Amino acid sequence: MRLLAFTKPFGPIDAAPLAEAVASVGAEGADLLVREGQTVGPADPGGIAVVAKELERRGLTLDIVTTDLLDAGLDAEPIIAACGESGVPLMRTGFYRYDPAVGYRRGLEESKAALARLADLAARHGVRLALQLHQGTIHPSAALALALAGDLNDVRVYADPGNQVKEGSEAWALNFDLLGDRVACMGVKNAVWRSTADGWVCDWQPFADGGVVRWPEIISGLRARDYTGLLSLHVHYPAADPVAAVRRDLDHLRGLLG
Repeated sequence: MRLLAFTKPFGPIDAAPLAEAVASVGAEGADLLVREGQTVGPADPGGIAVVAKELERRGLTLDIVTTDLLDAGLDAEPIIAACGESGVPLMRTGFYRYDPAVGYRRGLEESKAALARLADLAARHGVRLALQLHQGTIHPSAALALALAGDLNDVRVYADPGNQVKEGSEAWALNFDLLGDRVACMGVKNAVWRSTADGWVCDWQPFADGGVVRWPEIISGLRARDYTGLLSLHVHYPAADPVAAVRRDLDHLRGLLG
C-alpha cells in the first residue's frame, strides 16, 4: 500500500514548498487538490505539471489529482489533459450531490450521463476517473456508487470510511466485497460524535487520536484481501501547523501498517 498526503491542509503555497512539505511528512506521493485557494487552481492546469516535477525531484509521485469536475465542459479538458501529460493515472471527480427537489432517480440519470461524458474525455487522455464515497451525494455508499458508475468500466471508486460516518455507516468489508478491484484509493481520516447544545454532531479529529472508524481492523482486512492500492491521508480538522499535523497522522498510519 502506498501512502499519499492529500494537499488540502497545506493551502495556497507554491509548488516547490508544497513538494517539500509532502516529502517532509514521509509520504510516498501526493493527492493534489485542484481548487481555488490551493497551490493549483482550475484556471491554471499547467500548475499540475509543475507540482509533478517538483515531487519527482524529491523522489515522489503525483498519484491522484482531486477535482470538482462533474462533466466534460470547457473547463474539464485542460485539467484532464494536464493530468495525462504529467503521467497522473487517476483523477477524482467532484461530488454528484443529492437534491431532494430533483429526486434520486432523476438525479441519478442526469449524473450518469455527465459522468459518462467525463469518463470518455478522461479515457482519451489516458486518465481514469475515481468516484469518492462522500456524504451528501448520490454515491455515499459502495452500492450507490456502483449504481452511478457500474456500467462505466474505467471508473474506479475512492473508498472513504471516514466520510461514511458523516451520513451513517456501512461495513468496510461490505464495501470491498461489492467494489472488488474497482477500489483505486482509500481516504484515511477519523471522526468522533460530540454532544452539543443543538444535538449530536460528527466532527473530524486527528487520525492519530482515534475515533469511530476502526482503522486497525480495516488495515488488517486490507492486508487479508491483498489490497496494494493507495491510502490518502486527509487532515480536515483545524491545525496551527498543517505539516506537523499531517506528519503525526501519517506516522500513526505507518505504525498501523507495521
